[in-house]
Amino acid sequence: MSQLDFHKVTILGVKMAKIKKSKQSNTAMWIMLSPYLFLLISLGIIPVIMAIAEIPTKARNNRNGGWGVISKVIHDFRLLPAAEHMLGFIAIFVPLTIVFVVMMALMLDLNNSKWKKYIRVAYIIPASISGGVAVLVWYIIFEPHFSPFKPFLRFFGIKRSDQIWQTSHLVWIFAIMAFFTIVGNWILIQYGSLQSISGEVIEAARIDGCNAYQIALRIKLPLIKKYIIYMAVLVFAGGLQLFVEPQLLDTGVFQGISHVWSLDQLSYDFAFTNGEFGSASALSILLLIPSLLGALVVIFKTDMFEDEESAARKERKQARKALEALEAQKAVTK
Repeated sequence: MSQLDFHKVTILGVKMAKIKKSKQSNTAMWIMLSPYLFLLISLGIIPVIMAIAEIPTKARNNRNGGWGVISKVIHDFRLLPAAEHMLGFIAIFVPLTIVFVVMMALMLDLNNSKWKKYIRVAYIIPASISGGVAVLVWYIIFEPHFSPFKPFLRFFGIKRSDQIWQTSHLVWIFAIMAFFTIVGNWILIQYGSLQSISGEVIEAARIDGCNAYQIALRIKLPLIKKYIIYMAVLVFAGGLQLFVEPQLLDTGVFQGISHVWSLDQLSYDFAFTNGEFGSASALSILLLIPSLLGALVVIFKTDMFEDEESAARKERKQARKALEALEAQKAVTK
């Protein structure tokens, strides 16, 4: 065999080895991905398709069938109040959660105390109280006759339950419930994202004279920006799905509120009180749109799902554009 033939055989062997390795990697990837794909298709895609197919079916408020039921849902007199309630709830809940989570995660990352692991455990405890249990817990906390914070409530002049359980207060009450339900988990998640920052970067910033505040604001926050955006989208999507708290509060604690206080309650009323499954499906799809748009923002407007090679290619492209702009500026100057 000549040296040229040997070189060709070597190249062919290397290519075959790469193809085999790629196939093995793809097989492992599909095996790991298959449980998620099954759940995505069975509990996500198929229900959405069924909901879309249900919209034009004939019903009491859509006797002739067709897509006009979407317009009827939009013009339903109960939709606007429910939307106002949800927007007020989200306007309080989402910014409060994001700001508090980021601040506490940065403080936890800054603290090197031996008690840090116990603090992390303490953050998880409130997350174990959710849904119906949270309604009962917060009812006791806010109820002036049973509250362990009775002196605090009396300091603000709150001595009767009707001073707390008012329709105008529900946005704040539900925001507090939802906030304490999820904030602990998100603090730990963002703390984990801070742990991914290279210690060399932090040390270099210290050598350059940055204090703890400057490191947190100018180094850590930009590096975990994509995780904060991801959290914001999920918190917003979760806020749109408020149902358990107002439903249980209406049926068991404070029966003076509307039974369609939230958008999810209105969808439930369409389906299981009036039997209008087309209207319920239409409202569900309308609620899906903001969450879907948020997901698309995370995918296409952040580098959340970019691998190292794609990120490096993006950085090289940006550097090349900057160099071309600099050369163009020099040419104009000459």
